[in-house]
Amino acid sequence: MAEAARIVGEAVREVHRRDALSLAEFSVDFNCSFILGGQIHGQPPRLFMVYAAGNFIESTRVSPYFQIGESKYGKPIIDRVITPSSPLDEVAKCALISMDSTLRSNLSVGLPLDLLVYEEDSLRVTRFATLDHDSAYYQMIHRTWGERLRQIFGEIPNPSWTELANVPLKPREARVAVPRLVIGNLPPGAEAPAQTLAEDVRFGDNAPEI
Repeated sequence: MAEAARIVGEAVREVHRRDALSLAEFSVDFNCSFILGGQIHGQPPRLFMVYAAGNFIESTRVSPYFQIGESKYGKPIIDRVITPSSPLDEVAKCALISMDSTLRSNLSVGLPLDLLVYEEDSLRVTRFATLDHDSAYYQMIHRTWGERLRQIFGEIPNPSWTELANVPLKPREARVAVPRLVIGNLPPGAEAPAQTLAEDVRFGDNAPEI
């Protein structure tokens, strides 16, 4: 599997060499990322993320999953729920809730969704589903998740505010007078420019000593 990830990385570098300059002429940055996962008979399943530079990293128990694309909306639910010991059905449900959060907050992401679950040592696809607007299960997730979030949100107490009399006030900082550089006599009401650090003004004299 690591060799397969390297092959994908090399292909990304080749596309960059071929197309990056042409894209730059249209102010388009070369950027891509891929998730590569699978299993070779007799070996454990492995999961990799390949970056635009062609390098890649592998999932671990500390970081058991990867996301690409628009991930910031759906990531919090995964971080709070999923662990390496989570059952596959719960992981699939959480992934769909994560995607529903992204669909709700980003108009550039839309249905349908393709969901594939791979079971260790099966060496074949055993669970696959396409979910669109007519999918009863997706509509149930979309409706139930929104209703339960609003319910739980309403059950959480509002913040307790500190009494203004007990709020510590930061003392006002004293203003430091900046020496003014005066050369000759200034017109009445005119303000002298601030002295620079490279100049040493001897107070009482009108001419600076440099």
